Amino acid sequence: MRSSVKSQTTVAEFLLEQLDAMGVDAVFGIPGGNISAFIGALRRHPRIRFVIASHEGGAAFMADGYARATGKLGVCLVTAGPGALNALTGVASAHRDQVPLLVIGGQVRTGDFGRRPIQDSSDLGINLTAMYSHVTGYSTTLAEPRTFPRILAQAINVATAPRPCAAYVSVPADLARMATGDEKAAVPAWRPAFDLPGGHARHVLQALARARRPLIYLGSGAREALAEGRAEFHELVHALRAPVATSLRGKGLFPESDELSLGVLGMAGSERARAYAEAGIDTLVVIGSSLGEWATRGYDQSFTTASAYFHVDLDPSVFGQFLRGGEHIQADAATFLRALHSEMPTFTEAPLAVPVPQRQPTPPPVSRETPMSPVSVMLALNETLRGEDDLYIDIGNCTGWAAHHLVLDPPARIFYPCGLSSMGWSCGAVVGGKIGDPGRTAIALLGDGAFLMNGSEVRTAAKNEVGAVYVVLDDGYLGMVNHGEHAQGGGVVPLDDDYYFLGGADLARFAESLGADAHPAADPDGLREVLRAARTGAAKRSRPQVVVARIDHRVIPPYGERFTSIAGDGS
Repeated sequence: MRSSVKSQTTVAEFLLEQLDAMGVDAVFGIPGGNISAFIGALRRHPRIRFVIASHEGGAAFMADGYARATGKLGVCLVTAGPGALNALTGVASAHRDQVPLLVIGGQVRTGDFGRRPIQDSSDLGINLTAMYSHVTGYSTTLAEPRTFPRILAQAINVATAPRPCAAYVSVPADLARMATGDEKAAVPAWRPAFDLPGGHARHVLQALARARRPLIYLGSGAREALAEGRAEFHELVHALRAPVATSLRGKGLFPESDELSLGVLGMAGSERARAYAEAGIDTLVVIGSSLGEWATRGYDQSFTTASAYFHVDLDPSVFGQFLRGGEHIQADAATFLRALHSEMPTFTEAPLAVPVPQRQPTPPPVSRETPMSPVSVMLALNETLRGEDDLYIDIGNCTGWAAHHLVLDPPARIFYPCGLSSMGWSCGAVVGGKIGDPGRTAIALLGDGAFLMNGSEVRTAAKNEVGAVYVVLDDGYLGMVNHGEHAQGGGVVPLDDDYYFLGGADLARFAESLGADAHPAADPDGLREVLRAARTGAAKRSRPQVVVARIDHRVIPPYGERFTSIAGDGS
């Protein structure tokens, strides 16, 4: 006879209670025997949906995109052995980009550890906890079900800390079904508020006001601050007449159509930003950037000319890694910018900054060029971009074309997976982002090589009625490495060489077979038409749309400094 008393909450149920309390409404993954307890709990949960991907790597990319679009914790649920191994690249990618991500990995039953069970991932098997410790900020295996609330809280607190990261918890299949005790789910504590010591903001403000060639450089660490304080920052930079440049991941945080915007100053950045930097910077203020290779145009020395240098970041490990000397301010971007703005009433000096060169428009493309220049695709995208757009830019030549030619103004947003630079990231990220924030238009920009890697996630979008838009640059080659080898060898290896040729796949038919509406385009006029049709189809039909833009593979991408640095000796 069944007892009328409800059993205690299991480990699997507690996980979902905790995620629900935090407002997380989607978990991404692939089912497996060692996570069956979690699958059962998800079936019963009224608010959290389980999005089943085509591949665990795609599921991790989806959780990454969900976290970037919403600011919430991204969650990936994968089974033991190959499931967790398949997700490893996506988890590492999120971790390197400081995206809050939680991975719950299945594990064989504790009684089978070391007995060579199928998918043994314990320390007596392939030891996934040890593997994940290298690509996360927290990695552990649950040993006692009653400790799960504490273990889970630790993982979430680390993942959502002021410096977000990925976290991994391995849960044996038998423990997932056991009771956790009497603890209840709770919303993690708010991040602590930070105060900037008196005088710091005034000192920086005075240095900017006295500079003739100042520069404020924004990284992705300033994203949250500018989402809330955009008007105050605009007022500040216009009062100072200080130009603003961004890293690749910071692109669009300051309106790129603004007269004081230089666009991206980094690899494949704008000519305007490059020219301003090479002419000399006397006062440089870096906010929320680690100044890595993407952000510094391959560690270009024009960054080092400033006589006054301030680096603002919450993570002290980034200080002094590229630029030596200067003044380091450990603070979050929001605190720093609020402090600067509050000092404005005390600012009475007329700014000395020289006028900023005006933007030179990109020459209009030939109207019916076939195949198209990639520049034509970027200009056509510029004509269609709107404030509610989220762009997920993949890695390859498309990264450079987007950085160089797209003009992005808030509240439109753009996301790049720069840290690990994972090809195929956008295929999943755009799905997770659209699920997380369905009111925005989610657009992936990627090359044909990336689409052939992870394009099967279009099926995930179709199955879940996700109206994501994919814009695929179809040139038939692995373009970035093709051009890289061509440049490094001084043109000895031809661009038409078969070595990187992709075989002429019909990407439109591939997309249709996965449940998408496909829109081939061979010239700029046709591209503009299908871009409009894809936006309409995504919104009205809740169905993925794939625009296949046939482009000329011979057009050189704006990666000169990257190709040179790889060909050199690294000095």
